[in-house]
Amino acid sequence: MRTRTLILTSVLALSLPAFAQQVSFTGQTTANDTLLVDTLRTVALLGPGQFNCPTVEAVEAQALPESFSPPGNDNPEGSNPTTYERWDATFCGKVVPMLIAYWPAAEGGMMFRVGLPFPEAAGAP
Repeated sequence: MRTRTLILTSVLALSLPAFAQQVSFTGQTTANDTLLVDTLRTVALLGPGQFNCPTVEAVEAQALPESFSPPGNDNPEGSNPTTYERWDATFCGKVVPMLIAYWPAAEGGMMFRVGLPFPEAAGAP
């Protein structure tokens, strides 16, 4: 796990339409740079439809303990080990907590899921 502070201006400006030209990312994530950009792209795409906001302004990430398991988990990742993170994404000034899940794909690489709303469960910060 590593702590990062990123300003993803050029990467997101190229990969997203005008609604995400700059995102401030702080905190701890287990994602490598490619997976981080893919996850941020997905989070940013939620802005217009879910939050009536054209952009995600900032994300603060926190890796959750290995013992964390969301309530009612439908386990789409199968038996693969899953890493969970809490991302507090800011859309037009409103902070929205999200549950991010990362797990290894059967064919190689990594898969991810963005969960809304963040589960209210014992052990969830």
